[in-house]
Amino acid sequence: MNMNYIREIAEALSENHAALMVGAGFSKNAEKVSITDKKFLNWNELSDLFYETVYGKEGPGKQYNSSLRLAQEVEITVGRPKLEKIIKDAVPDLEYAPSEVYVKLMEMPWKDVFTTNYDTLLERAADKVTNRRYNVVICQEDLVNSNNAPRILKLHGSFPSYRPFIITEEDYRTYPVKFAAMVNTVQQALLENVFCMLGFSCEDPNFIKWIGWIHDNLGKSSSQKIYMVSVTHIAEAKRKLLFERNIIVIDLQELWPDKNIGDRLNSFLEELKLRVEEKRRKDNWFDLRQLHLQYDTDFVKKTEIMKKLNESYPGWIFLPWKMKNKVSYVLNELDNMNEFEHISFTDQVNYMYEYVKFMDIAGRPILSQVVDQFLNVLEKKEGDELVDSFGTELEYKEQVIYLHLLRSYRELAEWEKYEACHEKIKDAYLDYDNKQFLYACDCRKQLFRFQAEKLAGMLDSWNLVNGDMYWPLVKANMYALIGEISKADAILSDVLTLVRKQLVKASGNEYLSSIEESIVSLINFIRQGNIVDETEECIHESDVSWWNENDKYCLYLNTEEKGNKSFETKDNFDLSSTYTMHMGRDNSNVFYALEYLRFLEQTGHPFRLQNVTNTKGLHSTVKLLAPYYPHWCLMQILIAQDNKHIDLMFGRVKLYELSQKEVDDIAKEYLRIFQIVMKNVKPENFFFAKSIYEQSAVVLPDIIARLCYKCSINILDEIFDSILDLCLSNVRTNFKGIRKIFKGLFEAFSLQDQENRIEKILQFPVDVDRMSDYCDPIVFISKPREKYVLDIEIYNRILFQIKQTIKEAENEKRQAAVNRLVILAQVIILNEEDLRYLCKVLEKEETLENKSILYVLDKQKYEKNKKEIFEDTLKRMKSDSNTQMFSAGGNNYRDLIGILNDIDISKINLEEALEVLTNLVKTNQSWVERNQPNASERIRQSFLIVMGLIILRESKNIDLSETEKEKVYAYFEALSELYKNSIAIDMIEACFVDDSKFYFEDFQNKIWLSNEQELGLIKDFYDVLYINDFKLQNNDMLLKCSNMLFRISIYRVISSEILHNMAALKLCYAIIKNEIVLKTEIQTLLVCLLKLQDETVIKQTDSEQEALYKLRCRIISCKIAKELYVRGIKSDIVDGWKRISENKNEFIEIRNVVFDTTGDE
Repeated sequence: MNMNYIREIAEALSENHAALMVGAGFSKNAEKVSITDKKFLNWNELSDLFYETVYGKEGPGKQYNSSLRLAQEVEITVGRPKLEKIIKDAVPDLEYAPSEVYVKLMEMPWKDVFTTNYDTLLERAADKVTNRRYNVVICQEDLVNSNNAPRILKLHGSFPSYRPFIITEEDYRTYPVKFAAMVNTVQQALLENVFCMLGFSCEDPNFIKWIGWIHDNLGKSSSQKIYMVSVTHIAEAKRKLLFERNIIVIDLQELWPDKNIGDRLNSFLEELKLRVEEKRRKDNWFDLRQLHLQYDTDFVKKTEIMKKLNESYPGWIFLPWKMKNKVSYVLNELDNMNEFEHISFTDQVNYMYEYVKFMDIAGRPILSQVVDQFLNVLEKKEGDELVDSFGTELEYKEQVIYLHLLRSYRELAEWEKYEACHEKIKDAYLDYDNKQFLYACDCRKQLFRFQAEKLAGMLDSWNLVNGDMYWPLVKANMYALIGEISKADAILSDVLTLVRKQLVKASGNEYLSSIEESIVSLINFIRQGNIVDETEECIHESDVSWWNENDKYCLYLNTEEKGNKSFETKDNFDLSSTYTMHMGRDNSNVFYALEYLRFLEQTGHPFRLQNVTNTKGLHSTVKLLAPYYPHWCLMQILIAQDNKHIDLMFGRVKLYELSQKEVDDIAKEYLRIFQIVMKNVKPENFFFAKSIYEQSAVVLPDIIARLCYKCSINILDEIFDSILDLCLSNVRTNFKGIRKIFKGLFEAFSLQDQENRIEKILQFPVDVDRMSDYCDPIVFISKPREKYVLDIEIYNRILFQIKQTIKEAENEKRQAAVNRLVILAQVIILNEEDLRYLCKVLEKEETLENKSILYVLDKQKYEKNKKEIFEDTLKRMKSDSNTQMFSAGGNNYRDLIGILNDIDISKINLEEALEVLTNLVKTNQSWVERNQPNASERIRQSFLIVMGLIILRESKNIDLSETEKEKVYAYFEALSELYKNSIAIDMIEACFVDDSKFYFEDFQNKIWLSNEQELGLIKDFYDVLYINDFKLQNNDMLLKCSNMLFRISIYRVISSEILHNMAALKLCYAIIKNEIVLKTEIQTLLVCLLKLQDETVIKQTDSEQEALYKLRCRIISCKIAKELYVRGIKSDIVDGWKRISENKNEFIEIRNVVFDTTGDE
């Protein structure tokens, strides 16, 4: 047992939590350096001196007196100076020097060294130590800033002069008060460190109080161990007393009975040093300087080096971060595979075997080119006649190589190669661990392939031997992933008990402690997800912590290179926008991302279990690895239930490089997964996902929606059918983002496609579900040129269902049924009875929206609604002009905008309307300044309304009165506070109000200087002109300004980079739609379109935001080319854009620009 105790001290030393307490007995090991007969006295010998000082050589008997009481009596009898002189004479400090034993002792990596001795032997010994530095603390004032190095703490005073020496009863009684800082330091050390006592009897009253305080507060079982090193046997009675105080005796006489006391101490320190160095060597694993490994080292030598490293590996189940740099260096030197094919087959196998084992230790997946190279070597051997001459050892190594290649093919998702490799593996050659490795590979393959039933069956059939401590962790991890949480917890709890029993026998074992770390962390993951208060903690302190390792990976992977912000808004995949911002670029290393995924897999930790996440490193990992390991990254996104990072794999940048056929193949696979997920989700888990299937249900709809923008019509139909099955099932709510799929599908379906599928569209439920983001897909249907005629049987069934829902349902479901009927009225031919029914339903609720719908349904019957819509919209604007609170429900004036050109302008009180609109602009400017995007939209819509009203007056040749002009000026003045010096306002005033202050030269200069916001306002103005069919030729000033705007917009596009073209390009298109004469600028415009053909091509180096910006420019450019084509302009450049629009590998938004079709797109 004594040797085990020494090992435990050595482990504590290695982990930097062992402290030393040195007592008076150790001073006897000092070397005499002067001629003197003095010697160091122990506690009993010093007490004899005190006794003789007070009583002489005669007296009542020394055995009846307390040592501290004797010291107190000396002070009282002869005074404190005499007492201290006795002490100084009893401790011949300068006549002695520290011996070799002292130096050896101080060379040990103690956290701190405490001593009750007054001599300076420890300090002087420390001066001889070259590999460590000590701070000496002789009084409590020295404690300040002393912990930047190990300390020698003189608890009872120090020679030559520091007073008082702690010796009397009164000194001990007042010590906790006078030296509170020292007491706190010792107690803290006892709390945190293993203590080793040398030359210390453990009878010191202060020490007894200190350990008593520890036991009272923590209990003996929770206290750190204290070891008393004794050079001679200790009486059994005293040993038992020490044991009661939680002090373990290490009997050196029992270990080395034939040695003298000095040699015993030397042997103890040598043994301690040996074990510390062994532990340090093991912890450091290897010394790079001794490897002699270079890039061009021959393969036999590399094999020997790897074999040595593999055999000496300490045993952690994951490579600690502290080893990363060394291991990375070795891997870099192993990178050179030149001439590998020219060495013998035996040498190749030996090299590959050690290589795959070393890569497994390093936690780095084997790169695909190396995987293929190794497989080729093994396959070439198969035709060799010498195959049978190779021994069992070589055959075993081949099998191990195949195993690791198999895992690589699973990570790469190369399933055909996986199966081919699997056929090469022969169970007969595999030991237990390798058989479990193979079984785990197959289970993970089923997981990656979403073979739910097979995976569940394999896990239930996975038989592990009693005593296995690693593979149960892997099994439990997969159970947890598929939602079998209780099975996972039970397995982990059982194996944790087993690991801890082994740790009691082998404390500090790297393999066991790293397994314990992983199991405890995973159990806590599971229990937090189950909202269980009971958690686990590691019973063994280790310098390798799972959470610390995880955090280091995340910190490294998330190190960002700061950059300037590029966009104020975030464009979404479907070309809508949200008001967010991204900054910086990731510059992490691909290998660390690979190793992070392997680290999580080896330790059984997913990015998410139930509602507990560990996703700090997810974004960088997926960003780095998606180009190389797409399926592995997909699995992480699905497991993490993460929609935020889908762009990294399914953004426009990634999809642009794929052909339609490739996207179709991907869509087929994901639809297969989608259907499996549908079968395995549980309806009751719609809110908290508890398995990979339920987590995938949250993410898959978003992925499938993105594929709609590029796949073929056949695949679109398969997607449509699958979504219909889902929406009619009881698990619809488990799936999030269904609306996105509808949006993608109906974007991809042409008008004819939608007509052909109208009956299927009407099979979808009439419902709204906020949890799944489900809405009736009919809201996405395009308004046809001519209404569809439904089969009478289908018509009657659909109308009956809608009417029943309106009659019986409440709230959102009833409104969904009303909405379906409203849309149907615009898409199919309703009979008169059903149309009257719809009107009656809408009339019951006199909302602004309902009035607008009724007017659209029957303009003649609901003629009066126009005025009411106008008045109700003004009321809404007044409500939206509240400066105290922003009304999120407002800002929608589209009902008025939609019917504005039908309004009888002569019956409108323009002055009153302009006052309301002006106040709306003024009051919402503060909300714009507070970055409220809805406020900007309110103001933009107010501008559209004002322009519509002005154009209506112009169209009817009704001049503005002076009062009305003042109101128009007031509105534009308010607007100019937001659009500083806007040329749009100047131009509109000149064209429709007063041109006396308008100067063309200034106008021309301002066009060049206008920002995107100002150009956007002008574009909106031209959109209003187009909607109202107002001809540019009807207003000379407008025509002149338009020609100038058109010309400069083209030149701005030609002269600027693609990422600054959007606003000018949109304006150019808006002016072209208004039938600007192209004759003078056509050649320049064609050059511009040619430039945009190349510049709008999405590149792999583009960010997702850049790609979306380019796509928007490409769509507008294609529409401009179509306008030229429709006008009969012949050009190779226009034909080039036509071919682009017909290219099936383009995104659907481009293919929707159909050149040879008239009417609405």
